[in-house]
Amino acid sequence: MLFQTNDIMSVFNKANRLETESPEYTIFKQKLEIISLNYRLESKEKEMLALKEQVDSLTENLSQLEAKNAQLEKELSLYRTRKDSRNSSIPPSQDPYRVKRTESLRERTGRKQGGQSGHVGCTLEAVPDPTEITLHQPNYCHCCGADLSDISAEFIGKRQVKDIPPITPVVTEHQIYGKRCRCGHFTKSRFPEEANAPVCYGPRITGLTAYLHSRQYMPYERMNELYRDIFGIPLSSGSLTTMIKSVAHNSRGFYEEIRRRVSSAPVVGADETGVNINGKNRWAWVFQTPEATYIHAGLSREKKVIDQLFPQGFPKSILVHDCWKSYFSVQTKGHQICTAHLLRELKYLGKLYTQQKWTADFARLLHTALKLKKTILTEDESKVFHERRMLEEQVDQMLTQTTDSQHKNLIAFKERIKKYRHCLFRFLYHTEVPPDNNASERAIRTYKVKQKVSGLFRTEEGAEDFAIIRSVIDTTIKNKGKVWEALELIPALNENFLDSS
Repeated sequence: MLFQTNDIMSVFNKANRLETESPEYTIFKQKLEIISLNYRLESKEKEMLALKEQVDSLTENLSQLEAKNAQLEKELSLYRTRKDSRNSSIPPSQDPYRVKRTESLRERTGRKQGGQSGHVGCTLEAVPDPTEITLHQPNYCHCCGADLSDISAEFIGKRQVKDIPPITPVVTEHQIYGKRCRCGHFTKSRFPEEANAPVCYGPRITGLTAYLHSRQYMPYERMNELYRDIFGIPLSSGSLTTMIKSVAHNSRGFYEEIRRRVSSAPVVGADETGVNINGKNRWAWVFQTPEATYIHAGLSREKKVIDQLFPQGFPKSILVHDCWKSYFSVQTKGHQICTAHLLRELKYLGKLYTQQKWTADFARLLHTALKLKKTILTEDESKVFHERRMLEEQVDQMLTQTTDSQHKNLIAFKERIKKYRHCLFRFLYHTEVPPDNNASERAIRTYKVKQKVSGLFRTEEGAEDFAIIRSVIDTTIKNKGKVWEALELIPALNENFLDSS
């Protein structure tokens, strides 16, 4: 500073000793104003220097941000035309930078790819009694060209070729006759039940149609092509529809028996999925046990569908499901919520809220419970009881921990676990209760596969026919039966036989 505080005070003191009307006072007053203006000027200059330094710093930061922004714009331009669910057929679950709600829970086992040690293979083996034997003998010498027809041949080796013969339809003509008795009555024979028209298709074609439709998921056009090109039998879509309806109708007796057995089983798995029926969203339901699978095509996902199928509920069963609210309103012996669904949801929440570790800790508890389930039949009862009690206490303790209010999805998950806490570890108290609902998901997935291969269902009756036939197929598989043999027999059954059985 050019002017010190002491100089200013000395001027003030001298001015106080002078008379206000004297010329000296006026001079001192002017001098004081000059000192004040100079002081203010120096202060402003300091402020300007500080502002200039701040502007220079901001200018430098702006230059850095502009350079960084240019780099980001360059990188972003590479993704602006990237395919996603909005501009291509890529599903939304595969969009970039999207946290997947469901991911596979499979972990690496450390085993090599291919067949494992002890795997029973299937080798193409020769048969002892071939259908046909063809002899290949040389007729002339490949060296000099001499005739070898008079020389006996020596056996060198053999090879077998397995193939299928040309397929041609077998047409059986049924002729009926009549005889007149001595009493005068004329008795006529009857056509067999499969010959219900002047020209019709036999039960094997009908059973094969149901097999291709519900087991191999083939659409009508491809079945038409198969019958025409391979079997030499041209079939219309209407004929195929009639055959499928016939098999579904004749299967209703078995279908009802499956429903009855499922309703009284000790453990029942349930699941549901959306089905496209002529452009409208409908719902397919499955209720299954280790021995039976009951599938139904319903109009909604509400509890009234369950009430329609099982009016008494499942009073003797523990119902295993994915925590859908409709299942909890059904009368049951108990519930088991699917741990696989919980683990997938915990995986999603862990990626959504990366600053917390509650989801990882809770997932470890569930994995510990799954390991305990595998040893529950071999371990000592006291040890199982101790480990089970520790798991229960740890879960209760974790549910009391506070959660960040910003983690709304995690809070909702914890509240759901608290509400259905009694359904979390029921599989540790009942050996026959599975910890997950995977079997039901596999059973209901057949509808999704059918839709992906064949497209939507045209009518609700068609979706229900598929449910009936597929129930018979899955139940046959669970009981170690052959699907083709079962479907081959069904078209020959009549309604009276089904009612009596």
